[in-house]
Amino acid sequence: MDKQPFEGMKVLDLSNHISGSFCTKLFADHGADVIKIEKPGRGSLTRHIPPFVGDTPDLNKSVYFLYLNTNKKGITLNLKSDAGKEVFAQLVQDADILVESFAPSVSSALGLGFDEIEKLNPRLVMASISNFGQTGPYRDFKASDLIEYAMGGAMYSTGLPDREPLTKGPNSLLFETGMQTCYAVLGAYMEARRDGLGDHIDISIMEAQLAGCERRSANLLTYQYTGDITRRLSPTAGVLSTVPLMLPCKDGHVTLAIGPKNFKRFLTLMGRPDLVDDPGWDPNHMELSPEVMKIYRDCFSQKTKSEWSEMFQKEGLICTPLSNPEDVCTDEHWTQRDFFVEVNHPVAGGIKYPRGAFRVEPEWWKIRMPAPLLGQHNGETYRKLGYTNDDIKALEAQGAI
Repeated sequence: MDKQPFEGMKVLDLSNHISGSFCTKLFADHGADVIKIEKPGRGSLTRHIPPFVGDTPDLNKSVYFLYLNTNKKGITLNLKSDAGKEVFAQLVQDADILVESFAPSVSSALGLGFDEIEKLNPRLVMASISNFGQTGPYRDFKASDLIEYAMGGAMYSTGLPDREPLTKGPNSLLFETGMQTCYAVLGAYMEARRDGLGDHIDISIMEAQLAGCERRSANLLTYQYTGDITRRLSPTAGVLSTVPLMLPCKDGHVTLAIGPKNFKRFLTLMGRPDLVDDPGWDPNHMELSPEVMKIYRDCFSQKTKSEWSEMFQKEGLICTPLSNPEDVCTDEHWTQRDFFVEVNHPVAGGIKYPRGAFRVEPEWWKIRMPAPLLGQHNGETYRKLGYTNDDIKALEAQGAI
């Protein structure tokens, strides 16, 4: 079997939420040996986040947990107990990477600061993910994806000018932070392989947003150079104001990006060639008046979103369906590319998961095992550390695992 790029890499995943779990998923899905360490009894927070398979709340049915933890082995460990700390110290000594997402004050209280971890394994790369970073006035502030989006400046520019600001889809910032953490950790890991010394990476979710690619850094740079705070604009403002960015059709909506250069061709394809030479439809001087919008809606209501998008795409114009989840999951394009891969879980059953975002030959991305049950690999993992079955039972009785 062809090797995956991260085979041989040993990763401990102490993260409780999305960012760290997504980071370690990227390692696990590409061959790393990742151990997910969870709190006994309750497990990680992601086990409790809906939606659940079959709409039945269950520690082993959260779609978030199932997706984020493929290819990982799962153990339980009480890091507040002396016995649990002793076991963790043994795990650290053989690891290459540790990812944790405790609040900075909690890490210190548990004895999980990098100063202590470094003594156990000087070559270990440790990534600490927190809301605002390990230092600074906001170090111990509580936050969420929504709050950080609001604090980061981007929400101020999102929505309509006469309404309150709007948020984006939930948790996208947390996934972006996980990706940024992955490449930061990988860089430190490569350095550790070269010089034998590990490092501590301080990952601030807030700073991942401020440096992010979804217009946030552009808004901040704009202010630095011009003083413009990027106010909310009408959705029809800008160079594409002759055609709405979205139009209703027979079975939903299509999204469009039609500039003045292609406007006359657009009108012809839309079924109104009579408007091409109409002075009232000059793309350099017209506005999206109620009368114009009525013509657009009347025309687009005659076809489905697929019919419109296929017709415009054949002519080289940008028009795509506004897809719902069912549309995406049943789309023939993704089916032909084997983008969704079915994974059978012992409790949740068969679920189709999105595969990796890139392709390479031989294949790097593989599903080797589904997300673990809570504590599924306790026996296997602890026996490798030298614990007997009686020792493991004793640790369970103490509440250490």
